[in-house]
Amino acid sequence: MRSYLGVSYQELTELVERSTLSIATLFAPTPQFLASQIECDEEEIEFILSMLAAEEALEVCKDSNQRSFVLAVEVPGAQISELGADSILISSPILFDWIASIFLVSADGEELTYFATQEIPSFLPSWSS
Repeated sequence: MRSYLGVSYQELTELVERSTLSIATLFAPTPQFLASQIECDEEEIEFILSMLAAEEALEVCKDSNQRSFVLAVEVPGAQISELGADSILISSPILFDWIASIFLVSADGEELTYFATQEIPSFLPSWSS
């Protein structure tokens, strides 16, 4: 299931260095969320969820002056342990292999800049400041 996770630079670095990240809750198109968004198509659903993750990332980073990111994560169905209103709980750490893409969140949270997973290692040093 395509899910979205807001992370800090520190969490992104941990994911790159260890190939795992121990965060269990991700924003996702759960049945309850889809029922509340019946007028939206798939692209709009993904946009809403990614913006919720962006808000979360900005909140996590507000006191640390770190850059914020959104991870688009393909969570295997077997790893989903609970469905919430707009999120899922997973039963294992996130693996780097599950990352479909990454978005750099603008300082105001209004824009997400796309990067492919292959680009993360080369851009990571420049994102530290």
